[in-house]
Amino acid sequence: MSTIGDISYRTKWILSKRYIQAIIVIALMTLAIAIPFLTRAFALTDVGNAGVFELDGNIVRNTAAADWGDGPGGMGLFDSSGNTQSLPAGGLDAHWVNDGPHAVTDLTTFTTGSKDTLDIANAGWQCTPSGNLTPKDDILHAYSFAIVPQSGPRVGHLLVYGGFERFTNNGAGDLGLWLLQDPTVACSSTKGAVSFTGAHVVGDILFVGEFSTGGTVTTLNAFEWVGGSSPLLNITATGGADCRTADMTANFCSRSNTVSISTPWSSQDKTSGPNTLATAEFFEVGIDLTGLFGSNAPCINRFIFDTRTSPSVTATLKDYAEGALATCPTATISTNVSPSPIPFGGSATDTATVTLTTVSTVNGTVTFNVYGPFSSPPTSTSCTLSSLVTPFSPNTVTIGPGATPQSATSGTFTPSATGYYGWTATYNPFTARNGNTVSTSCGDANETLLVLSIPKITAFDFTNTPNNNDPTLGSGTVMYTFKIHNYGAAVTLSGSLAVSGTASVSCTGGNILTLSGSLAGGDDATFSLTCTYSGTSGQTVSATINAMFTDINGATHAVSGSPTTYTFTIQTI
Repeated sequence: MSTIGDISYRTKWILSKRYIQAIIVIALMTLAIAIPFLTRAFALTDVGNAGVFELDGNIVRNTAAADWGDGPGGMGLFDSSGNTQSLPAGGLDAHWVNDGPHAVTDLTTFTTGSKDTLDIANAGWQCTPSGNLTPKDDILHAYSFAIVPQSGPRVGHLLVYGGFERFTNNGAGDLGLWLLQDPTVACSSTKGAVSFTGAHVVGDILFVGEFSTGGTVTTLNAFEWVGGSSPLLNITATGGADCRTADMTANFCSRSNTVSISTPWSSQDKTSGPNTLATAEFFEVGIDLTGLFGSNAPCINRFIFDTRTSPSVTATLKDYAEGALATCPTATISTNVSPSPIPFGGSATDTATVTLTTVSTVNGTVTFNVYGPFSSPPTSTSCTLSSLVTPFSPNTVTIGPGATPQSATSGTFTPSATGYYGWTATYNPFTARNGNTVSTSCGDANETLLVLSIPKITAFDFTNTPNNNDPTLGSGTVMYTFKIHNYGAAVTLSGSLAVSGTASVSCTGGNILTLSGSLAGGDDATFSLTCTYSGTSGQTVSATINAMFTDINGATHAVSGSPTTYTFTIQTI
């Protein structure tokens, strides 16, 4: 018999090769067996591994990331009554909707003819009340959440999350989730079919899926509403179904509960105790809208969860729960014209401040317009194309980019006439992520500029006889003279010079001299009044000017330096 030492080198080589091949085969088989376990060990707990929300198949918060309800990990998005609590950093909006309990008539169910492939408008979608929904199709609660992560692998992306509970698990869960841009989409009926309000907008998003009675999500497809004869565009390739097996690059994935779970709020399914959901009675989904659409992500304002007969876009729709969800910030604008009033020949600017409802970036332009001049403060209807001041308007300046709020100041406006001017300012965002277009109105607070002519009292003198302007003799004659110089456009003067006192005073033509007459720009107007007086030591004689002017636009104001008073006291020896 041969020994191993007698085996040829060739035979040894063949045996060694086969040994190595066997090791490789065993390793591959071991790896194949291990992969499902490794996949589960490294399953995503958030869409795209964003780390801001717990897509873990339960409702309560267990970690530092957000979740729907309060739990051992801290405060959730909603309290035990469904009220929205403080949102985490970057949180945009969150809403909780009650669609139960199963025992009462549901006022929000679809009529049989409603389809995903139909537009909402023109009776494409209709609702009707129902008291006999199939238990597995009856939604108890639904909720939504939108956030822009401030850190992590999906920093700056717009993420949307949704979840719902159903009454029982006696059958696979077939569902749809619409993310709609029209905030008016809604329907409720107490009797008979009622058409939905609102309509589809290109860019609306639909997710349809199915999860098994064991809690595994088997199907999750995504569609974009594009309108036309084939209104739904399939965008499924960019996501995954169950987050436990989805790739980190997936832009959407979902979870259902694989075990019985508790609810932080009052809820009652068919078979469990209060506030408990059996397996496959809860579903949640996470969506990266930025991952799907880049900077062109639609501004969502409404979400609708539905149950259906299958995970098909042509399925018969059953129950639904609708709620608000604002993913884009809302802008407000405030303005301040400064200075106001100004003298004719002066200049002013308008400063606009744009504030967003969420922690977002203000970025765009502000267009300023000026209207006038008007004879009185403008109202909301005063500013028309015919009263637009050119060439100043429109005056467009950049605002931002920067964290809300941001301010921008117009160019300098130097009016060519006196009167009132109304300003408006319009914020034009670069994208919907920077807010919406918003404007001030003519006549808004701090948006009116008053331009004044500038007549001014330049002299106010008197002569007192007989003793060198010295009123010590107890009686005498005084002549008051004052001058008004007009530094602006032509005006009409009004007002008075009134003489009175504790001494006895009598003036030629009366103790009140009425001011009147027009005063051209650059001219002077001189007024005088002669009076006699008598009295004892300590008594007084006073002269007061109350001068007004009306400019060419009909606006009346006080002359600069008015009112003014000169008083002398009688002192006898």
